[in-house]
Amino acid sequence: MRRSPGYLKLISVSCLVLFLFVLSCPLKAQETPIAQVEKDYKNLFGLDRLKALNELSAYYQKENSRKATRYGQQAVVLSERIFVRSNVTVDFNQRHHQVHAYLLLGEALYNREDYYDAQEYFERAKLLSVQINHEAYKNEAELYLEKIQALIESGDIKESFFSSTLGNLGIGEVINNTTNDLTINAEVKLGKAKENSGDFQDAIEHYEKVINLLRNQGDADRIKEFQLKIAVLLDSLNDHVQAQKFLNEAIIDIDANSVKEPLAIQKKESIVTPEMYNIQDVNSPESIRAEQKKLKSLAESYALEEDYETSLAYERMYHELSRKIEADSLNAEMENWRTENEILLLKQQKRIADLNVNEVEKEKERQIKLRNMFVFVALLILLSTLIILYFYRTKKKQHKNLTITHNDLKKTQGKLVDAEKKIVFLLKQQLSGDIAQELLLHNTDDTGKRCFVCIMFLDIRDFTPMAEKLSSEELISYQNKVFGFMIDAVQEFNGNINQLLGDGFMATFGAPVSHGNDCQNAFLAAQKILVELKKRCEAGIVPKTKIGIGLHAGNVVTGNVGNESRKQYSVTGNAVIIASRIEQLNKVYKTRLIITEEVYKHLEEQYMSSESYLEVDVKGITEPIKILKYA
Repeated sequence: MRRSPGYLKLISVSCLVLFLFVLSCPLKAQETPIAQVEKDYKNLFGLDRLKALNELSAYYQKENSRKATRYGQQAVVLSERIFVRSNVTVDFNQRHHQVHAYLLLGEALYNREDYYDAQEYFERAKLLSVQINHEAYKNEAELYLEKIQALIESGDIKESFFSSTLGNLGIGEVINNTTNDLTINAEVKLGKAKENSGDFQDAIEHYEKVINLLRNQGDADRIKEFQLKIAVLLDSLNDHVQAQKFLNEAIIDIDANSVKEPLAIQKKESIVTPEMYNIQDVNSPESIRAEQKKLKSLAESYALEEDYETSLAYERMYHELSRKIEADSLNAEMENWRTENEILLLKQQKRIADLNVNEVEKEKERQIKLRNMFVFVALLILLSTLIILYFYRTKKKQHKNLTITHNDLKKTQGKLVDAEKKIVFLLKQQLSGDIAQELLLHNTDDTGKRCFVCIMFLDIRDFTPMAEKLSSEELISYQNKVFGFMIDAVQEFNGNINQLLGDGFMATFGAPVSHGNDCQNAFLAAQKILVELKKRCEAGIVPKTKIGIGLHAGNVVTGNVGNESRKQYSVTGNAVIIASRIEQLNKVYKTRLIITEEVYKHLEEQYMSSESYLEVDVKGITEPIKILKYA
């Protein structure tokens, strides 16, 4: 059977499409670099976030002009907040990123044929690139401006009503500012709530988020305020190193602000004082602005010298000049409006006279104008209603998002509390109660502490042969049965297990916290272990087991031993070594409990023994040790 050429061609194309689909599947599973940037940029702040927004806007110029415009608008708003003279935390040598943001937004608008808006941002880019002496960006801006001018001269483009009206409202920037302010206020309130409840660590985290958000706005004064607040909280938490770090950052910002106007401070005596100054003497716009600048400088300089009364006087004069500028501007606009209305009225009168129409036609024309006016007013009312509705829905959406964020924060807080409880529980499983509590509350340092304690060493006899006979599961079960009640007995008499070995353990009575007569507590714990072991062996709960216990008391050094990655609470000293040697003497004397003279002297009369002391030599100790055999 012969196949037609068309059929074979269809099969070949189908196989090729299937092959390309199989190749594309693993690629889709991998996340592209630009997708990673789009995912992570919201967690960036300041200049890093501006760079990421520029990268996203550049990437989407040809693929998605709407996205390119959105990211470009965010980059422009962010750059104009960052690069302000009051922001001493930013490097102004990086201002070419702001020029780049203007160029990218202009290009996105140009691609969407919003030529007038694009022209505005290209002009900004050109002006700023000239200021920072960036020739490449200047040439690029001029090239686009020439293209737009050519289109305007040819009559191919016109500015729409909505573009000229809504564009001047700056709606996007207002919404963005509102969102950022809501986020900052929410974080500040959460930080204050945590601070008032005594949870300083969580309060510090919220205040650090506030600082990062303020860096996007270039608000150096508020950044300094929260840096000082964090320094105080860290000092309350005894984290003096981090507190000093935040304090130094705040002091650097203060110093940077204090040296900004040395010339104004040096020359302030050559300028009139508040008593000598008369605002009515300043008339021209140029002189008003010059004096306004001088007054602002003087107010700031006297404020730095803490002469607040004089500073307030100059500040009032500054605002009075500002009001004068505003009033002059309003008067000029009103005069222009009156002139234009007079010219329009004269033209209408001349037109009526030239036409020489009868009274009916005049009335008809008046009715037409009245109808048009009603239509225009109706359109304005409709437009205002749409704008109000838009703002209402936006605010409602923002409030909903804020509520969701608040609920998420409460859930996260609950998870953190549960995690903290779990950590404390696990820590107390690994360490005895007193040691765990000491580490949690007092954060025991590396300097160590000397104290008087009673040391207990316990050893299971013939453990190695027993371990060789038992399986791993049986061995673990045996150890749990034997050590379980022994550990309970030690903890019942306020002892702490320092080391748990395969065939025994070391326990301390009196460290890190003493509980009265620690020697007697250790003696009673040893007695209970011996009695309980005998009962359990006779009842068949545990296999027949022999043990040896040695008790010795003396001064030791306690503290954390190790490095930054791993530390252990340790008890060291000759008393530990002697206690270990005393326990080994049980094998020599065929006994179960031996105590030294230092322990015996602290026992109450009812626990005294009729036995006399034995003097024994202990390896590593020059003087003989006096001991008593108790069981």
